[in-house]
Amino acid sequence: MTGKTHLACGIFIGSSLSIYYGEDIFTSFTIVSLCGVASLVPDICHFKSNIGRKLFPLSLIIRTIFGHRTFTHSLLFLFLIFWGLKAIEAPEPYLVSIIMGMLSHIILDMLTPRGVKLFYPINISVKMPFVFRTGGVVDLSLSTAFTAITVVLWWKDIYRLFL
Repeated sequence: MTGKTHLACGIFIGSSLSIYYGEDIFTSFTIVSLCGVASLVPDICHFKSNIGRKLFPLSLIIRTIFGHRTFTHSLLFLFLIFWGLKAIEAPEPYLVSIIMGMLSHIILDMLTPRGVKLFYPINISVKMPFVFRTGGVVDLSLSTAFTAITVVLWWKDIYRLFL
């Protein structure tokens, strides 16, 4: 999937989590932002991705050591991030938004023909039974759908403020 689709999905999930946790505007904004950024993090292993270009030296090192769609797209990576967030005692809404954003990325990449090395370091590619080309019509449609649903969620939330 493209970075736009990952980001649109991350913002959608973050928006849903902010409604679920029902926090103040600052916390809601933080949840949405963390989830959106976290939805891009697994592509740190690809130095031509949005996050890979911003953190090029780190991206190149990770790509050289692990390759693309391996360690950063695995349950092991998710567990290590979860453990790190628990170690620093991240508030639950922030921890959940980061993990869910990253998980959304991995699931979306499982919809591509290449799949992901979900059980890394075991070298098995995992993909869904139905796959779609990155940048194709389905990718664009998912991005559009996530964006539209997010706008509806935000609109309903804003509308409630004025009632």
